[in-house]
Amino acid sequence: MDFNWLIPVIIALMVYACVYYYLKSRKVLPHVIDFMGPCIMIKTERVGFFDTLARPKKLLYAYATAGVLITLLCAVVVTVMFLVSGILSLTVQTDPIPPQDLLLIPGLNSYVPSTFAVWFALFFAMIIHEAGHGIISRVEKMRVKSTGLLTLIIPIGAFVESYGEDVEKAALGSKLRMFAAGITNNMVVGTICLVLLAALLGMAVPGDHPYVYGVYSGYPAEEAGVPPGLIVTDIDGTAVYSLDDVTLALSDTKPGQVITLKGEYKGAPQSYDITLAAIPDDLESSITDTESGTGFIGISFSDPQTLVDALHMMTHPKSFAEGAAAFMAFLVLPFSSMAGMDVLGFIVADSPDPAILAAPFFGYWGIVHLLFWCAWLNLLLGIFNALPLGGLDGGQMLRESLRHLCRKIGVDEKRAFQICGMVTYVLILVVVLMIVMPYMW
Repeated sequence: MDFNWLIPVIIALMVYACVYYYLKSRKVLPHVIDFMGPCIMIKTERVGFFDTLARPKKLLYAYATAGVLITLLCAVVVTVMFLVSGILSLTVQTDPIPPQDLLLIPGLNSYVPSTFAVWFALFFAMIIHEAGHGIISRVEKMRVKSTGLLTLIIPIGAFVESYGEDVEKAALGSKLRMFAAGITNNMVVGTICLVLLAALLGMAVPGDHPYVYGVYSGYPAEEAGVPPGLIVTDIDGTAVYSLDDVTLALSDTKPGQVITLKGEYKGAPQSYDITLAAIPDDLESSITDTESGTGFIGISFSDPQTLVDALHMMTHPKSFAEGAAAFMAFLVLPFSSMAGMDVLGFIVADSPDPAILAAPFFGYWGIVHLLFWCAWLNLLLGIFNALPLGGLDGGQMLRESLRHLCRKIGVDEKRAFQICGMVTYVLILVVVLMIVMPYMW
């Protein structure tokens, strides 16, 4: 396992520890800098803007009430998914998760690139989340003490600090609406970004030539240096505009024959002389429309229209089942190489060659990447915070609901904290199982 990432992390931790000790021991800017455990809080007590944002009280009250229902639904669904994943980890062998991939840190996590779109979306999702708490706190007449960023080497969250006595005195409904507001904001904003992304992806224009989707290892195309993503324009003197043209151009070839493959790669013309091989026995049955004895080039070709069709299936589901499948596909897109969805990996980080998919206007792919990460991180943050885990919004909602129930039936409130603790321990155990079990097989 590669641990090269560990050295810069250790150095960053040491530098952070020194900064933390200096700021805390010297009491630097006490009205701006505070501490929460190992985290540094960069805060402001100028929170009057929450009063301004909370003015449409009736509308926000209805919004927050609906948000409680959304949060409860998310909590049930994600808890069941966690428990099922934990059970499956005991019976199904999976690949171990690298330690750095357990943290959603752009650049450190293998599947989350360190790009402007990702960093912007991460801060945006955190701010949107905490803004919900602050605004609904004022709608419910709970005073806000401060707001700011929470850092642990890098900013890991935002926060809104309410006066504890106001929260304690508030009715159960007020507390639930306040706790659920951050999740609601993330889910609503994430959904809006997802809808905009779907509309934008529908504008992509397919190119006029097939392209190299993949190259078989150890076969003629790889030996000739043909790269995946090459736009194919000509095969041995025959112009090609579709997959049918490719099949036709290769249909009369024989093993040992040398052909010339011409195309374009990232805007530059390319030409490759390739000595064809015989079709491997293990692939002969899967290669259709090819006569026995035909030469094998070692390329998996694809058509730009295939990409457009795949995007259309994700963005225009015809039923609830297709919509659910499209949503799950969206959630796993950052892990596209692991999930076998490399064909759509360009939505996450890289833009396709313009000859494969043409952008309808300047900056199109930048906006696509920004909308994707804003949608993905908002939805992920909202779903995660709905877990009934101590410290998360879902856990606080569970705790306050149980406290209210205990008071109503005359049971000591300590029982509520005990139950919440048990739920937290169970969920943590499930997470540990999912991490540890792949190493046990």
